[in-house]
Amino acid sequence: MKKTIYILTALLVSFITYSCTSLSETLFEGSSSERIDAELSRVREILPNVPNGWLVEYFPGASQQYGGYNLFLSFTPGQEVTAMSEATGNTKIAKSTFSLKQSGGPVISFDTYNEVIHYFSDPSDPSGTGGGNGFGLEGDFEFLILSATEDEIRLKGRKTGSIAVMTPFSPAMQWGEYIDAITVKRNEMSDYYRLKYTTEDEQVFETRLNKKNLEVYRYDDEGAKYSEYYPFIVTMTGCHFYRPVVLGSEEVEGLILVSDMGEDGAFVPTNEAPGMFVPSYPLLNEYLITKNWFFKQSALSPYGQRLWDIAESKMKAAGDNVVSCNIGMHTNIDGTNYSFTFMTKKKGFCFLTFNYELIGADGISLKFSEGGDIDAKEYYTDYSFNAVIDPLGNEKKRTFTLTADNEKDPSWIKFTDTDDPDNWFTVYRNIIYNPFDN
Repeated sequence: MKKTIYILTALLVSFITYSCTSLSETLFEGSSSERIDAELSRVREILPNVPNGWLVEYFPGASQQYGGYNLFLSFTPGQEVTAMSEATGNTKIAKSTFSLKQSGGPVISFDTYNEVIHYFSDPSDPSGTGGGNGFGLEGDFEFLILSATEDEIRLKGRKTGSIAVMTPFSPAMQWGEYIDAITVKRNEMSDYYRLKYTTEDEQVFETRLNKKNLEVYRYDDEGAKYSEYYPFIVTMTGCHFYRPVVLGSEEVEGLILVSDMGEDGAFVPTNEAPGMFVPSYPLLNEYLITKNWFFKQSALSPYGQRLWDIAESKMKAAGDNVVSCNIGMHTNIDGTNYSFTFMTKKKGFCFLTFNYELIGADGISLKFSEGGDIDAKEYYTDYSFNAVIDPLGNEKKRTFTLTADNEKDPSWIKFTDTDDPDNWFTVYRNIIYNPFDN
């Protein structure tokens, strides 16, 4: 009996081993290494086989926080790549070599320096669009090849995991012409900031166009407000999101800017989502704290001008001058504060911080918080900048009523002291140099 069981067991093991081997040989012809080599050979044939190169939708950074960039690549059979991108402009063309290799799968590596491609992985941040010096845009120069056909190649950054999509670029347009077109579209989109989306079932979502991200305001179960960010890449008609924007039960894959729709234009989803994004506008005092607003002495009341004369005379005696000054949010290592910020010839940028309170739609109160940097405090004590900021609210809190030339898009805002009608001043959206002389 035992001998019979032994024989049956041996036969069963032999059958399973044969079956698995046979199935493996059927499903996977050749070894894993051989299959990757075959895939790399196929990609090597596809890459140069497009007449006008590839348009790459590239989102550097592990969380795609810097948004997407249009990158153009053209390959030769001799493993040379030519590159241009919106990040470095339509006058910069760079050539280098690339390699296709095995490394945990099929990989394309831009392993010799290319000024356009490596702009995204360089830790320096010359344009100021990334995470600062030492971080840059935190991009990749090696990518896993997820799939490749003549119509689309999908890549995954080996460091970041971000997906990049390559599609053949139309021969009807030059690379530089496309960059020019999306630059125009990006500038058009920059005119919009606050957008409101209403779903088919009447849910309303407040959103913000923040650089290359759409910021969506949401509320948790306890009613606390938080934001979600959806990175996008600019296209010739609007933008395309890295992942769909979820708004209630609706998803938006991209936006088309229709500038002549309605009173102020609108953004229409590229897919079948039924809603649209229409401009909404902040209250006047909200406008005040979201931008920098610049001073000039001639736009102060006579009361304010006399106070500024005191500081001006001391500055001139010391061979110094104010280059510009403004109020707005200022961020440093201590956080973000509403500040009177000024630049002087001798010390550069300085700031004095204020406490503020928004009152209704067109009111604000201000009071110097006694904060600021060391140089600013020196100007406060030694050059009578206590007088300069007195019209805003130095030793006492001042409350103002605000008026503007255009409440939807003001170019200037006038402050009128509610308790002292002789104290008023106007601030301007555009920078004003040498405010003591203007």
